[in-house]
Amino acid sequence: MATLKEIYDELDRIHNDIQEYIEIDATGNEASDMSRDVEGPLDTLLVALDNIIDDKNAGIYEEPTEDDFYKEDEDLW
Repeated sequence: MATLKEIYDELDRIHNDIQEYIEIDATGNEASDMSRDVEGPLDTLLVALDNIIDDKNAGIYEEPTEDDFYKEDEDLW
């Protein structure tokens, strides 16, 4: 199974290929359509995935331990 970073890297490579195609080989209408329909959504996906990776590295998605539940109860007293 691929890691989030591996998925991000592959999508980023595809994104770069798409940008290169748009800049070099695409005609005017084709470039516009690809920018709108492919490049834009891929940009959004890459930003979202990058944020998830950053959050994961910061520990946001870690499972709470049993000690975490007891600490919350102690705060109430």
